[in-house]
This record gives sequence, C-alpha cells and structure tokens, in this order.
Amino acid sequence: MEIRELTLKDIPAVKAFTDQTIGKNYFSEKELEENFHKSVSQGIMCSFVLSEGAKIYGLRLAYPPGLWTKGKGKKLRSDLWQVPADKVAYFQSLFLASEAQGQGWGPKLSAASIAAFRKLGAEAIATHAWKESPNNSSMRYLTKQGFKSVATHPEYWIDVDYECVLDGKPCRCTAEEMILHLKEKP
Repeated sequence: MEIRELTLKDIPAVKAFTDQTIGKNYFSEKELEENFHKSVSQGIMCSFVLSEGAKIYGLRLAYPPGLWTKGKGKKLRSDLWQVPADKVAYFQSLFLASEAQGQGWGPKLSAASIAAFRKLGAEAIATHAWKESPNNSSMRYLTKQGFKSVATHPEYWIDVDYECVLDGKPCRCTAEEMILHLKEKP
C-alpha cells in the first residue's frame, strides 16, 4: 500500500470506500469532487489516499487555510482557536479500512497533510472528532497527535443526510471540536 495525493479519478472508489466505512451517502460523488477542489491551494494538494492499485484503504480529507468555512456540521467555535480563521487548515475526515488499522497509516496520512499545510503557512489545524467512535479512537488519535479540545457539539451531524454506522438516520453523534497549533504562540 502507498500514500499518494487524492486525484479526481479516485472519486468513485473513495465514494464506495466511505459508504462502507462511515455510512452510506456520508459523501456524494459531487461533494467529494467539491472537496477535491477545496483541498488544493497554490498547486499543493492537502488530501491523500492510502491505496493499492485502484483500491482505497484510507482517506485523509484536508483543507488548506482560506478554502473552507465549516466541517460537515454547522457548529464552529473559531473564537476559541487563538489563531485567525484564515490561518487555520481543516482536517475534514480520516477513514481507514479495518485491514489497514493499527499499522500507523492514520498518522502517516495526517503527516502528509500537515506537511502540505506547513508549506502553505498554516498556523493551526481545526477538526471535529467523533466522540462515539469505537473505543473513542477519534479523540484518542487526535489527542495523541497534539490536538486540544475547544468545544463539544451534541448532534453535530444531525443535518447530514446519511445512514450513520452507529445510530442510523439521523445521526445523533457528538463532535468534539479540536485544534492543533502548528506555530508556537508568543
């Protein structure tokens, strides 16, 4: 398996992968195409896939500063970030197939995005962690990466029209908004 930049031709395989991994229709192909375009700034791609041939085993969707305004849900507490919003990148999603979990692929996908963010001068990364993830893996992973919690958003994904793998439709899961500062604050 290899980590490489997300391409437009990956979209159908990514859609099938996310349908299976997170829930049917969490992303539409149209939304994934929009996300692809939101992932590029100054010719630098910030989203990556873990693949073997045409098969997708992992996805890190990531948006550079200035190309995003929210996550999948509507709740955002940028007033708590201590960094101007136009200097903050966003980790949209990190998904791994079960056979790729526990092998260090998640941190490697995230590191590829962080390297791209640094080239673009990002000062921080915001994200929304899935509190109900199995074994609290989302929060544990992000905390291990250095992210700090700034706000809790109950029923964050309730307006997303998809079939949640945990609680069906509508999704009533909680998001923990988190931030990672890439530059030392004075």
